[in-house]
Amino acid sequence: MSENALGTYLRARRERVEPQQVGLRPVGLRRTPGLRREEVATLSGISVEYLVRLERGRDRHPSPAVVESLSRALLLDDDARAHLAALADLRADLADESDVVPAELLELMDTWPHPAIVMNRFLDLLAVNDAGRGLHDALGLHPGDNMARAFFLGEHATDVYLDHDEIAEEVVGNLRALGGTDVRHPRLVALVGELSTASDQFARLWAGADVRRRTNGCKRLLLDDREIELAWVTLEVAAAPGQRLVAYTPRAGGSPEGR
Repeated sequence: MSENALGTYLRARRERVEPQQVGLRPVGLRRTPGLRREEVATLSGISVEYLVRLERGRDRHPSPAVVESLSRALLLDDDARAHLAALADLRADLADESDVVPAELLELMDTWPHPAIVMNRFLDLLAVNDAGRGLHDALGLHPGDNMARAFFLGEHATDVYLDHDEIAEEVVGNLRALGGTDVRHPRLVALVGELSTASDQFARLWAGADVRRRTNGCKRLLLDDREIELAWVTLEVAAAPGQRLVAYTPRAGGSPEGR
């Protein structure tokens, strides 16, 4: 039987909402955290029986109206709401995805003066341009490596990333946002299983069911006793479904190129 991704996600998010957050007064002894099914059903205007069917996988395709009402009841932000909507229809929309980076994109990236990479939706590093090779070598990252694995299990992450805990949340939330709608995909199942077993931090963050689809931000790194601040932006590669281009621009501490 395939995993009930929708039900698992609903239960995880239900357990994260305290009654006081939605204007309810807790009554009686609570053996489990978060909201009870009855409370979620009341807040979202559906029956308890229907919520049970959703959580147990007997109904996996709620209507848009139900998704919207559940999103409000569970206090979901825009990313989490979009993730719930995607889980309500688990069609494989990336059947044509490939890890082969278009040659034209590789040529373009190598003309850029700043680091750039291409990754897939499982955070596998597919390509690095000339300007970024020295930087990613220092991070212990090479094409073919998985960036989530390197971050949580590698030797460099704790020392190099100055905002390690914040980036850890970002990595896990991004992995769930990009690949989490197809939880049965063997590559995602294997990666999540490996990291959950080897990293308590990853296991805790993945169980929290946060979805964080970020397309830009900033990272602070410490390399050779020098702090480097990199602004980044992510763009989808239209010619290669599932691939994303991440371009970096140094902001402070000098340029990371030519280390």
